[in-house]
Amino acid sequence: MSLVTVIFLSIEVIFIILVVLTILRTGVIRLESKVGVTRDGFPPGKKVPSWQLPDIAGQMQQTPTENHWQLLLFTDHVLGGFLDVVTEMNNIALSAQDLEIVILSKRNKALCEAMVRGLNLHVPVVSVSEDFYHRFHVRVMPFGFLLDPNGTVQWVGVINTKAWLIYVWQLAKKKASIDNSFEEVRK
Repeated sequence: MSLVTVIFLSIEVIFIILVVLTILRTGVIRLESKVGVTRDGFPPGKKVPSWQLPDIAGQMQQTPTENHWQLLLFTDHVLGGFLDVVTEMNNIALSAQDLEIVILSKRNKALCEAMVRGLNLHVPVVSVSEDFYHRFHVRVMPFGFLLDPNGTVQWVGVINTKAWLIYVWQLAKKKASIDNSFEEVRK
């Protein structure tokens, strides 16, 4: 083989590698974009599948709750990268009467317990299967569903900042007060 052939083949291999990397990166950008994320979860107005499972402390958790609003937060080890979200989630869990937060993690129970200890979480954590994530159409994390007491989606999206978590909590409070006003008018 001549030196020219080796150089030409090397350039071709490098070009093919660059094309493959570009295609992969474009796919990742698309999945993480607003368009990609909006395909995750269920749209507002749709009822989520009901479920009932014990959390890692042995307490039964479920959807729908029938008596309060609920934020289902799908996450795993990535939650450690969002400490401002964890801090605010703990604040809401300790002070909010109108919103229950439940973390659904596809880690096993021992890893969930380690996550709770490491992050000092004050919210229930339920270890679920990969299939559970598929049932809810979740691919990116931390991903949340704000549900009314009937299990109907009121908001869905990525909760990766404290601001998003506060927004969802305020939305729950606002919608809950509107629902309560309608109930009082009906009486």
